[in-house]
Amino acid sequence: MAYARNYDGPGFATDLAALFRHQLNACALQPGELCVCVTDTAWMPAYAAACMGAAEALEAKAVQVTFGWNKPPDARALAALCEVADLIVYMTAHTLHYRPEIAAALARGARVLCCMEPPHVLDRLRHDAGVRGSALAGARLLDAASRLHLTSAAGTDLTMDLNGRRGLANHGVADTAGHLDFWGLGAVQTAQNEGTTEGILVLDVGDCVFHLARFIEAPVRLIFEAGRVVSIQGGLDAFLIREALAAAGDDGAWAAGHIAWGVDPRAIWTQPINQTPNSGGGGADIESFAGAFQVQLGSNDDVAFGGANRSRAHLGLCMRGATAHLDDALIISDGKLTEALTGS
Repeated sequence: MAYARNYDGPGFATDLAALFRHQLNACALQPGELCVCVTDTAWMPAYAAACMGAAEALEAKAVQVTFGWNKPPDARALAALCEVADLIVYMTAHTLHYRPEIAAALARGARVLCCMEPPHVLDRLRHDAGVRGSALAGARLLDAASRLHLTSAAGTDLTMDLNGRRGLANHGVADTAGHLDFWGLGAVQTAQNEGTTEGILVLDVGDCVFHLARFIEAPVRLIFEAGRVVSIQGGLDAFLIREALAAAGDDGAWAAGHIAWGVDPRAIWTQPINQTPNSGGGGADIESFAGAFQVQLGSNDDVAFGGANRSRAHLGLCMRGATAHLDDALIISDGKLTEALTGS
C-alpha cells in the first residue's frame, strides 16, 4: 500500500491551479503582461487551464493556443504569438525549443517555460531559491572555463573544450528577459565544442541512460575520439545504447552533444522506475539529481545550446560518483557538489 498522496484524481485540480500560480509568480509574470499558454490536442488539458487561471489570478493577460498533435505547429501562427508574448508557457509534445520562432522571441526579451513533467514532479520540483542559486553559480563557472576534465573510480577519463560556449542555468523558471527554462529541471548545462571530446567514459552499475529509463546493470565503456563515440563495449546495456543511436538513422547520433550536472537535492534517482504512489516522469529527476553528471549524445542545436550537431538522437548518459574539474577548479568530487556550487 502506498502511504502518500496520489496526483491523478480530480481532487488535485485546485492544487494544480495554485501550483501554476507559484511557478508563474516565480517567472516574474507582472500585471498586464501577456502570457501565452501553448498546448496541443493530445496533451493534458488541465495544464493549459491551470496556466490560464494562474496568469489571470496574477492579473496578467492570458491566451491559450492549441495546435494539432500530429503535425508541427504552423510557422506563421507560432511566429505571431512569439512576436507579442511576454511569457510563453508550452505544454506540448512539440519540441518548440528547436524552433526559430522561439529563438526570435527570446532574442527580443520574452521568457519561455516548458512544462512537460507529470503533476507529481511539477509539485515536488517546483521553483526553489536554493536550486536557482546553485544553477546560477555553476553557469558562471562554465562561462569562465575553457576545459572540462571528467574522471571516475569506474575508469572514466574524459576531456573536452568549452571555449566560447556559454553556461546555462536551469532552475525551472523563466524569470529574466531572454531566458528559456524547463519546469522541474535543476541543472547546469553547456554544449562543448564539437569535435573536442576525447577519452573514455565508463557507465557503472546504477548509472542511468534516462531516455531509455534504463539503469546500468554491468559496466559500459564508451571511447570518444574527435568528439565522436567510436566504440561501445559491454553487455546488454552497451547493446541497447548502440541500438538507440543506430535507430536515429543519422551520423550526428554518435557525436557528443552537451554536458550537464544536477543541483537539486529533492530529485529522486529511482523516479523512472517508481510505481507507487505516482508513476511516470523521471527525466527531470535524473538530470537534476545533485552531483550526477551527464554526457549527452546527439543533438545540441536547440535555441539554448546553440550547437551545430543535428540529430534525431538525444541520449543522456548520467553518472553517479564522477569527479569534474573546470580548468583546475574542482566542482564535483565523487558525485558530490563542492562548495563552489553550493555556497556551503
